[in-house]
Amino acid sequence: MENGARPAAAEAAGAQVRGWRGVLPHEWLFGGFLGILALRLTLRGGAAAGWSLVFWACLAGSMAVIAWAGRRPTRFRWYIRLLYYPAIMGISFYAMEPAVPLLGPKKDAWLLGWDRLLLGETPAVAWEQWAWPWLEDLAMGGYLFFFYYLVASPAWYAVKDLARFRQCIVGLFTLYALGFLGYTILPAGGPHRFLEFDRPLQGVWLLPLTLDMVNDGSNCVDVFPSIHFAATLYLLLFDRRYHRRHFWIALVPCVVLWFSTLYLRFHYFVDLLGGLVVAGIGWWTARRYARSRQEAAWGRWTELVEAGRPARQGP
Repeated sequence: MENGARPAAAEAAGAQVRGWRGVLPHEWLFGGFLGILALRLTLRGGAAAGWSLVFWACLAGSMAVIAWAGRRPTRFRWYIRLLYYPAIMGISFYAMEPAVPLLGPKKDAWLLGWDRLLLGETPAVAWEQWAWPWLEDLAMGGYLFFFYYLVASPAWYAVKDLARFRQCIVGLFTLYALGFLGYTILPAGGPHRFLEFDRPLQGVWLLPLTLDMVNDGSNCVDVFPSIHFAATLYLLLFDRRYHRRHFWIALVPCVVLWFSTLYLRFHYFVDLLGGLVVAGIGWWTARRYARSRQEAAWGRWTELVEAGRPARQGP
């Protein structure tokens, strides 16, 4: 394209995503989660109102990053915009630990009741007779695989293809927004905190080495829905379509991970059903966004802005 035509083409593409039309689906949803929780805490008053400032600040930062990156969408600015959500995910996750209990009691009894209605007994109790140390270590290995896969799969798209990375993040943080909202509506600690067991988990070496770290990394309300299940299922679906080799590498460890969430007493069965729903919504959102005019316009505008940017110009 001639240099003189680039500004006009960029202007035409940019017109389709200017202002609120350029806000991505996960930005609406994660912003909605932040706003709803911040408002609930504010209205609760007292210590809850103090914790609301964390979520208001995350929401204000999101709006600022969207505006800054959308004004001149270079690759650098896109990475900052997309990586903002993993950053505030961590902040909001740990801020929920002291904040969410201020809104009301935990709902473990409800979740346990649903399990017993569906299955007769929650798997954490029903499987207690198979608490074998070697299997506990294997299950913990699968559980820890989550932390690799959550980073490695999106990172591959970030390096290889910005547009595909954007689509991955749209779906992933759609499900995170819904999952975090679930934590605030039905907060629970999980069977390992709510129930007493005759046979404690022991493991051989991996579980004793890591179990305390895993428990300390929880915010104690992160049960329904299971994001361990939802995020890995979503990433498997995404990799199956766009990175088949990684899909086959991750498939068996993910199945072990899903088993471990119940076997190691972290989750109720209904948590995985909730995770199935939010994973499905995330995958549907990512697929719909990938085919949208918004994604086509963002890709074209970024390409044209990058092509016409002087080499000496900063990010």
